[in-house]
This record gives sequence, C-alpha cells and structure tokens, in this order.
Amino acid sequence: SKPRAFVPTRRPWVCLPVHMEEGAADSASPPVAPAPAAAPASKKRAVIDTHVHLASGWKEGGSGLPNYFFRKLCEGVPEGEGFNQEWSEDDFRRSVAASDVVEVDQAIYVECFNSPIEAETQWALDLCADPESLVVGVVAKVPVNEGAEAVEAFLTQFRVGGAAALPKALKGARCIFLGEEMPPADACLDAKFLEGLAALEPSGLHWEWCCQPCALPHVAAVCARFPNMQFVLDHCGHDDGEEDFDTWADALERVALNANVVCKIGGCEKWGVKNPQRYVAKALEIFGIDRVLYESNWFVGAALGEPYDRNFRHLMKSLEFLDWMSEEKMTKVFRENAKRVYRLE
Repeated sequence: SKPRAFVPTRRPWVCLPVHMEEGAADSASPPVAPAPAAAPASKKRAVIDTHVHLASGWKEGGSGLPNYFFRKLCEGVPEGEGFNQEWSEDDFRRSVAASDVVEVDQAIYVECFNSPIEAETQWALDLCADPESLVVGVVAKVPVNEGAEAVEAFLTQFRVGGAAALPKALKGARCIFLGEEMPPADACLDAKFLEGLAALEPSGLHWEWCCQPCALPHVAAVCARFPNMQFVLDHCGHDDGEEDFDTWADALERVALNANVVCKIGGCEKWGVKNPQRYVAKALEIFGIDRVLYESNWFVGAALGEPYDRNFRHLMKSLEFLDWMSEEKMTKVFRENAKRVYRLE
C-alpha cells in the first residue's frame, strides 16, 4: 500500500470562580479554585494553502510512488539537502508549525511528477478522503497536451461507478509549460493542446497555468478562446523569470482582461528577482481582491532553504502597502476565494 503520512485550536472554556458568602465556609463545600488564565488567542492567521506538493517514499527502493524527475535532479546531491529529502504531509506540517504568523487548516495538492500520473491522482484523492489529512482538493496532471483521446482515457479511470461524475475532490488539471529544455512561448497554442483543453472543459475541472512570463500573451489568447472555463495562473505567471517587471506586468494585464482567470500569489523563490514584493503588489492590483489566491508552493521553497511563510509575509506586506488590511479583504485572499475556485464546502 502507498504511504500516507499524516499527523485546531479551541478557545478555552473559562470557569468563573465561585464566591461564597461570608460565614458559610463551615457548612458549604470548599471554594472552587479560580481557573488558570486563558491562553492568549493565536496570532497566527489560518489559511487555505492552494498549492502544496508532496512526494513520499519516492527514491529508488522506497515504498511510495517513484519520482523520476527528482531522482535525476538529485543525482550527486547529498542526502537531506535540496530536493533530496522526504516531502510527506508530516514534513509539511512541521514546516508550517515553525512559523509564528500563519497556520494551514486546508490544502490543495498539486501534481509534482509522482508517477504514474493515474496512481499519483488516486494517492492524492485518498489523502482527501482521510479526515486526518489537511488535503481537501487535487490538481492532477491530466495529459491535455496529448489531445482529446488522452484526456478522455485519463478521466474515465476516475468516473464514479462508471457514471459521468468525477470525484468531488478532483478540482483541476495542469501540465507545466516548463522544463530543462524550455518549450516555445506559444506552446499552449498547439492544436493538440487546444483539442485536449476542449475535451477537458465539459468535465468541470479548471485548468492551471504554470509557465514563464514570455508565455503570458499566448496564455491570455487561450483563456479568451474558452470564456466559460475557469483558469488559474500559478505563481503570478513568473516561473523561471528575470528582472522584467514592465514586460511581465503588461502581459499579466492582458491575462487579467479575461474574467475567467484568477491568480495564485506565491512561488517567488523561483522568480529570479531581487524585490518579489513589488511583483506581488502589482499582481494584486491587476487582478483585484476577488481574483487572487494564497499559495506557498511548498516544498519548492523549503528545498531552496526558504521558511514556509516567506510567500505569506510578502503577500501580507503587499496587502499593507495597498491598504488592503481589512479583515474582509484578507479573508477573501486567504480563504473565501479559494473556497469558491476550488468548490470547497
């Protein structure tokens, strides 16, 4: 069986001390001792993390799903360094617990090269079915780039009882437009990919974009072709980017013209810029408070030596810069928008 590593704070009920009448001590029960002072309320903000990767037992001879991408990436890397580590849900919880400003009570699992992709999807769905897990939704690697037939073959394996309905926890799909050899900027305009996306649309699953900034104008064009489909832009559309603020911002505005796109704010550890907060604030401005989602992109940041809450702190500082610190606005960014997009109960 596949490994499933898993591990709320309740406001204390305060008992009021009983005050006895003077002279009643001989005939009455002993006075009740005052309850200890209530612990101060947690200063951590509870969030829904919309972008979490997990890989457990992935190494050769391990008990989990193999991850050949990681095995290649970690060749020559000492055990316990960089990506050459276990990335279980327990590890995720420990990483979050080290923060003094944020806590996670729900998370979305996003595909990350565990294979085969059907087994990865089922493993993540099993996490969602476990009440002890934080994982409540799955973004699967659906082979949209291989066309309609491949999409249908993948989805058929997860139809509930052979019916049309997919598992409720299966929320979205993606395949990344990145790689050791980067695909062309306009790869998403490939006829096979567009055919596969058209086949995915009736399923009700949304599509997530993970791409370089140079691909954004083409991403905008595809989103316009499918106005009734929900799209999510991962990492502000700046994966493996550079110091390109003006061109990136212009392209991001073109994407945001499509009302069917929301933007995940995070992943800044892979942006290649000195001032990520400037990009975060601009993405917030462009998409607006109702169309942005918090993401950590864990475990990528952790593998690069970043604390869990780095993206959270950048986002909080940008919200403060924009004077968007009202509880209503922050609740949208950290919870309500995620509930809407991922159809969480």
